[in-house]
Amino acid sequence: MDPVVPSNWSAAAASIAANLGAAPGETVLVRDHAGREGILQEVLLALECAGATPLLQIDPPEYLERLLAAASLDYLNAWDRRRRAWLEQADRVLVLTGGAPPAFADLPQEAAAAWQAATGRLTELEEERRLPFLLAAVPTSRQAARLGMDLADLEAALAAALAVTRAELHSQLAPLKPLLQATRQMTIQTGPGCRLDLAHGDRRWLFDDGAIEAADQQDGAIVSNLPAGSIYTTVLEAETHGQLWLASAGPAKNVCLTFEGGRITRVDAESGAGAFEAWLDSHSGESRRVSHVGLGLNPALRHPTGWILVDEHIRGALFICLGENRYMGGQNSSSLNVDYDLQGASLWVDGQIVVSAGQMVV
Repeated sequence: MDPVVPSNWSAAAASIAANLGAAPGETVLVRDHAGREGILQEVLLALECAGATPLLQIDPPEYLERLLAAASLDYLNAWDRRRRAWLEQADRVLVLTGGAPPAFADLPQEAAAAWQAATGRLTELEEERRLPFLLAAVPTSRQAARLGMDLADLEAALAAALAVTRAELHSQLAPLKPLLQATRQMTIQTGPGCRLDLAHGDRRWLFDDGAIEAADQQDGAIVSNLPAGSIYTTVLEAETHGQLWLASAGPAKNVCLTFEGGRITRVDAESGAGAFEAWLDSHSGESRRVSHVGLGLNPALRHPTGWILVDEHIRGALFICLGENRYMGGQNSSSLNVDYDLQGASLWVDGQIVVSAGQMVV
């Protein structure tokens, strides 16, 4: 663990506690997936100063790699047993993510499968309880190396994005609101001539300003991110048609997905198409449907980092998610929920262009 605390994180920790809505007497399940000890302590302090009791689960990737290599299969198969009680106590969930996952391919596969099954059972319980959930990006050396960046540069990019106020984010939303609220159809243009048509119907647009308030929860928005600044919506699940280009999708590169009747029916890729399809089909439910689409609005984010949690909030950046969407008012059930950024994409809403090649025009 790294005890060094970037200078902005005392203020960021206070914002996390406030945006999560932590209240006196509540219990907050804190999952530390980052391993920055100093940042974690700031966050725990902020929660306690808000009167909430943090319940701490420490499992950054370096720790999990050691655990899965050393622990017994019996323990890993029951890894969720006691943690279910923690989740049943919790009023809210906070995840501090460093972005870089454990190196599962290098670990004993039985151990990894047992642990992933246990975490899947916890996720099912969490979704059943519909707990307010805040996912906060934390800069780590491991993620910086993965992105080909210096840690100081990654910290600076996140610091700027975290410093944007909710009032500033709402000012970015204001010109879009009248147009989006009346939306019936959307078209996304990606890559070399790929056009995807999506039906919006009367689905709600949800705005992520980093805070989870009572009104958000009534609208079905129980998940928020930091950095914040995006507007997103589910679509009519069976009415997506056309093609979508992705620079990469897991093991696949330079990918074209063909949708018919709302489902991916064909995957063409420069490499890895078969592996990507096998991965999709390893998930339960309808993993081949669009979960939601969104548009980034954070004016402090100007350049992609390669970290989707950050990049999908760049002003003018479009993103799309496959899989589960019931937690935000949709009707698709799946164990998959994965976001992809759409580099240089364009968006039309009921025939009016909103984003041109990654640049806002409204």
